[in-house]
Amino acid sequence: MSKKIVIGVGVAGYPVGGVGISWAFFNWALAFRAAGWEVWLAEEIKSKECIDFDFKPCPLEKSANLKHWRDFLGQFGWLKQSTLLIDGHAENRVDLLKFAQSADLFLNISGHFKDREIFGAVKKRIYLDLDPAFTQIWAEVYQADMNFEGHDFFASVGGRMNAKDCVAPTLGRKWIPTLPPVSLEHWTSEAPAPKNAPWTTITHWHGYASVEYKGQWYGNKSEEFEKLVDVPRHTEEKLEIATDLTVDSPEYQNFTKAGWSVIEAKPLNETWLGYKKYLEASRGEFSPAKNGYVKSRCGWFSDRSVCYLALGRPVILQETGWSKLLPVGEGLLTFKDPEEAAQALNKAAAHYPKQAAGARQIAEKYLSGPNVVSALLDRLSI
Repeated sequence: MSKKIVIGVGVAGYPVGGVGISWAFFNWALAFRAAGWEVWLAEEIKSKECIDFDFKPCPLEKSANLKHWRDFLGQFGWLKQSTLLIDGHAENRVDLLKFAQSADLFLNISGHFKDREIFGAVKKRIYLDLDPAFTQIWAEVYQADMNFEGHDFFASVGGRMNAKDCVAPTLGRKWIPTLPPVSLEHWTSEAPAPKNAPWTTITHWHGYASVEYKGQWYGNKSEEFEKLVDVPRHTEEKLEIATDLTVDSPEYQNFTKAGWSVIEAKPLNETWLGYKKYLEASRGEFSPAKNGYVKSRCGWFSDRSVCYLALGRPVILQETGWSKLLPVGEGLLTFKDPEEAAQALNKAAAHYPKQAAGARQIAEKYLSGPNVVSALLDRLSI
């Protein structure tokens, strides 16, 4: 008999241009399914939060939320074993509750799921943190309710949250390290990267507000991008950012003048195959990390980078401490400053076929869904 798990996800909550966010949750669902678990997906949203594709409030039946939920899950045959609770109600709420009562685990990703009747019916509950350092600072400094209550275990993609040199608060909890998984079945490419393709990444430019902890401010990715503006002058590699900057913004003007290509991210995030196609058409990923991840040394690793790696596209990602968790050199390179960033780009370009092969090998060995699930459950002694 297969083991059962309910996974709390965030798909309907990010309905417009949110495919990349959906995959941060969905790779976990596919990981447990590939590891032999029977999986039920659950999400809660409020009717007052429903929007159309122009971000305007609208009824649930006509909402982008419901359409994205049905379209995305339907492509993977998951509509029958999933529940979208609207203000706590769903036609198959009883079915979800029955499944939860027989389930072995509840994986609550980012603590999104809060329904106590369903959540409390599962034997063991894991809180999975996708935003290390920020999650803990919000809770400790700003007294935000991050929905920690009722969980038996706490895991984080901040793989060094318990390290002595990590400066993020732990809130008295042991944060079990995990890498983000990738579904090799869905993130595989037979085609090599097109010649002269750019190194790319997809990001929100500003994200949320910076947070303060012990006199230090922890910011977002835009701060780290600003430090890299002159990198194109030190490499022949093309660099592209898909983001939400407008053409009249100072940041857009500064980066395009410095030699970057800056394009609109939203159209790339409307369908998952379109999202995959963009990553597949890249030479690889070149990206900073959020300033808060860098400054805290929490070991965060990107759920988008794992998709690039699985496609055989090398990743050059700013150091957060993650290089102590994954091999660096072939397929995966790191940097701490603009000089190292340019060096990494030039190194990858000089031995690109080897780098591309190394990227896929890292995904297969360290990031495949079943491997990540097995490692996490071993650490939790489950």
